[in-house]
Amino acid sequence: MIFYIARQPIFDRRRGLFAYELLFRDGFENAFPDIDSDEATERLVESSELSTGIEALTGQNRAFINFTEQSICNQLPQLLPKQNTVVELLETVAPTDDVFQSVTSLKDKGYTVALDDFEFDDRWQRFLPLIDIVKMDFRALSIAQIKQQMRAHRGFTGRYLAEKVETYDEFKQALELGFDYFQGYFFAKPEVIQRRSLSASQKVYLELLDKISADDYNPDEIAQIIERDTGVSYKLLRFVNSAFFARRSEITSLKQAVVRLGQAEIRKFVALISTASLGESKPNELTQLSITRARFCEQLAQMNPRYGADPGTAFLSGLLSKLDAMMDDELSQILTHIHAGTTIRDALIDKKGAIGFFLITAEAIERVHWKKIDQAAKQLKLSSDTVIKLYHDASSWARAASGSA
Repeated sequence: MIFYIARQPIFDRRRGLFAYELLFRDGFENAFPDIDSDEATERLVESSELSTGIEALTGQNRAFINFTEQSICNQLPQLLPKQNTVVELLETVAPTDDVFQSVTSLKDKGYTVALDDFEFDDRWQRFLPLIDIVKMDFRALSIAQIKQQMRAHRGFTGRYLAEKVETYDEFKQALELGFDYFQGYFFAKPEVIQRRSLSASQKVYLELLDKISADDYNPDEIAQIIERDTGVSYKLLRFVNSAFFARRSEITSLKQAVVRLGQAEIRKFVALISTASLGESKPNELTQLSITRARFCEQLAQMNPRYGADPGTAFLSGLLSKLDAMMDDELSQILTHIHAGTTIRDALIDKKGAIGFFLITAEAIERVHWKKIDQAAKQLKLSSDTVIKLYHDASSWARAASGSA
């Protein structure tokens, strides 16, 4: 049996990965399952813990899981490991005596407790000393309302989580208000405060990306650029000799690497190490997302030759699609350093062409937009299950690749 679980990352003030929120899904045909919240919670707990283990879904990070009033009172959270489970009380939970006793019991056992979409009233006052995290919805509340709510939380000594933060301005406002955790799409968008000068290493990596994206590809030029930077040379040799490529004999020189691998493969691993290095100061999730998109777009190009998309160009486009978040600049500005061709620019900036469509499909999967996934699958002449499996396979490939880069 296949379980469908969506996960959304939660970041800390430094934009490091703090946790994931796990969300129950009932396949692709039913975007909003026609089951009650209690059954959804029970099935999520069963699938995450009893099927694969919650750690496999979160990579050892914390998991925020929604619980209804009934599941809280039935102590369902106790089926999950306390060390990495955040018990999230849905906004529909009423502050009853039974709920208070159940939350007290969970706290005594060492669980972390959060309130979802919380809006304070006096009935919740006695709960606040038991609560570790309060989530507040930036789409539902104004800044003035958020300030008012925070002032009303007498006795609360925990942390605040800003939910549905989708712009840099909202992220900045949340920081100034004292929020510690952030959930939404702000991390995937440009965070432009001012233009920033490029470091020496960034210039090398961007120059490498420029050369491998050019039509007149020249392996000798790539080797010469790499030779100028010892760090890049080391990473390249380590990467090409890693288990990821499973070489029969060790490659000991840059020239040997260029000759042995050939044009298509050297383009791929140079693109990988450049992207991974440009994203070193950012959450690892961002680099893995870039590599996942790259592999996913490459697979779709290979499986759908009728679209006329070059798999190598599709791969590179997927990798470049998150450079705005990695370098805190607009993607259009970054691409001027790379001199990316029309196909890549159209795909990344305007989402045009076959590769633009592949990227739209990837984004639909990442945002768990089931209707768009179904529509894309039909256009690709694939089943929704096949499309999502391709993305999951790409994600596994990305973990292996980023571990070697």
